[in-house]
Amino acid sequence: MDVFKLYDIRGKWGDELTEDKVFKIGLAFGEFFKDTDYIGIVRDVRIHSKRIRDILIDAITRTHNVIDFGIGSTPEAAYLARVYTIPVLMITASHNPKEYNGIKVIDDKGYELPPEDLKAIENIYKNVRNFEGREGIVEEDTYAVEIYKWYLRKKFRNIRGYKIGYDPSNSVMSIFIDVFQDLGNEVFSINSELDGNFPSHLPDPAKDENMQQMVDLVKVKGLDFGVVFDGDGDRLGVVDNNGRIIRPYEYLMAFLGRGRKFLLEVSLPYILREILKREGYEYVISRTGRPFIVEKSIKNKVFLAVESSGHYYFSNNFYSSDSLYAILMLIKELRDKGIWFDSLKLEEFNRKEIVIKKEKGNLIEKIKDYFENRDVNIDNLNGELDGIDILGKGFRILVRESQTEPVYRLIVEDYGSNISEEIEKILSQL
Repeated sequence: MDVFKLYDIRGKWGDELTEDKVFKIGLAFGEFFKDTDYIGIVRDVRIHSKRIRDILIDAITRTHNVIDFGIGSTPEAAYLARVYTIPVLMITASHNPKEYNGIKVIDDKGYELPPEDLKAIENIYKNVRNFEGREGIVEEDTYAVEIYKWYLRKKFRNIRGYKIGYDPSNSVMSIFIDVFQDLGNEVFSINSELDGNFPSHLPDPAKDENMQQMVDLVKVKGLDFGVVFDGDGDRLGVVDNNGRIIRPYEYLMAFLGRGRKFLLEVSLPYILREILKREGYEYVISRTGRPFIVEKSIKNKVFLAVESSGHYYFSNNFYSSDSLYAILMLIKELRDKGIWFDSLKLEEFNRKEIVIKKEKGNLIEKIKDYFENRDVNIDNLNGELDGIDILGKGFRILVRESQTEPVYRLIVEDYGSNISEEIEKILSQL
């Protein structure tokens, strides 16, 4: 299977992503970034991340100097890329299971490379030539993480006095607990041992089963709120003071006001568009995926962009998907408005998410054919969307192809139409 995905490089270690491939990818990075002297490397805690780092260093130092920043998060890597003005490679597979790994490629302005640049690297990789000997040096800078922590503490120095539940999911986010403590908060941490096997639960706060321990902790300890992080710190899960999971579309509701403009990733509930329209707020819609969201956010000068998977992008943080920044911004916004987490509730509706393996055939075309002659609107965002968005009377169906896993993602929203039963019938016939 091809390890070059739309947003990054990713695959099962030892099977899809091998040592030989990583070495050739490292050589390709050296050729692609030929106009810079240094390339930085940050890694997560997956059990093979250190090995991937070693291979990349072996390849890259044939043409470049390397700064090894050690263990850290993707938002930290983006911040360091901006500060040091060098490209940085983030070794991670984010929220994926432990057998996966990969590389996110960040340019010297702190932005992950767009698909066309990843395609250019892939083309170099296919015909890459080896370089004999070693030209570059390796510098270790494991203190750089403290610069990133300082940035957060300085910006949010008045966020103090709270009882916070903190679940880093045994990931790199364990090393950032002190950000909240140093600000003057009492932190109740669980699953904070660094362990790339992720023994407590998968590092994916977008799934409710991975949030349950925090739900219980908040209730038992009477905490002000709780947070759960993914494997590299760019996804955020939030639990309110009553132990209820706050959805990404509810997170956005906290920031309404002051003429702000928003970007909604297409998977967010359709009802959110209706609410923003009714309240007079401007918004734009984007397909899923960081490069597309960031590009459209910059173009449209939005204040906040939100993805249904728990990624949050603020204009005052270079549209970096930073989970620590996102929770600190939320606390500040709620405090300034004199409200709290339990006030973030959207009107109720039925929403179901279904994951279907690609081996069942082209689900997008099959769903499209089924609804072709129905009284519905079928949208693909003018060709942008990696799927179709169907809007009918009392329902909404989104079908899209995942760019990080070999699956289709189907979202069904039912506003009193009983469409869920019809969809289940359709799927049973595939």
